[in-house]
Amino acid sequence: MPDPSQQIPYTIRVSHRAKHARLKLSPHEGLIVVIPQRFDKKRVPELVESRREWITKVQGTFEQRRLEGVSDTGKALPSRIELNGIGEAWSVSYRAEDRTGVLLREVSEGELLLAGLVHDEALCRRVLESWLKRRAGRKLVPQLERLATIHGFTYSSVSVRKQRSRWGSCSSKGRISLNLKLLFLPPLLVRYIMVHELCHTLHMNHSSRYWGEVARFDPDYAANDREMTHAWRFVPGWLAAE
Repeated sequence: MPDPSQQIPYTIRVSHRAKHARLKLSPHEGLIVVIPQRFDKKRVPELVESRREWITKVQGTFEQRRLEGVSDTGKALPSRIELNGIGEAWSVSYRAEDRTGVLLREVSEGELLLAGLVHDEALCRRVLESWLKRRAGRKLVPQLERLATIHGFTYSSVSVRKQRSRWGSCSSKGRISLNLKLLFLPPLLVRYIMVHELCHTLHMNHSSRYWGEVARFDPDYAANDREMTHAWRFVPGWLAAE
């Protein structure tokens, strides 16, 4: 139970953009009360006290994470995301705010901020997955398009999804789907998967003729195919968790 006799420390920040008073909480900055310019500061203690239960809950979550440590190879939310497939790395910070849901922002190049109900790990994970899907659409899809153009492949459409067991697929109508988890693989393996699916636009099977086409565009396909057997090790636990 929260101790009502214990005062909650906070910092007041006046914002000309704010229309309403709101609370922000992070492990590094502590509790920040953002208020509009004309907001009466005398009302702040009452506002903070009214949100004591929420503040205590979130602070407890931060403390638990500190004691356990954040392991980016485990299922805990990441503090850093390495997108080896497209040569990017992003730091991730979390800030609790008294708002509905979780908002993700790219605050600068290579830096993500999640703000809102950040103690809800499942919600944060879904928000991060949505961001990864958009990132894959911006980076992987153009890469597939360039590869197809260079080698003379045609396909009807391409989409990005989170898939459990398939890195990619190609339908009989030439619709290619890429797994967003490709973002975490080494670039050579990403290219191999793209070649693999593009060759399915010519042969909807794994016949000798099909593999002959793959070999034309990826002479090391056999080694890459063996490597793909263990490629799931590149995917971080927080994303692999269902």
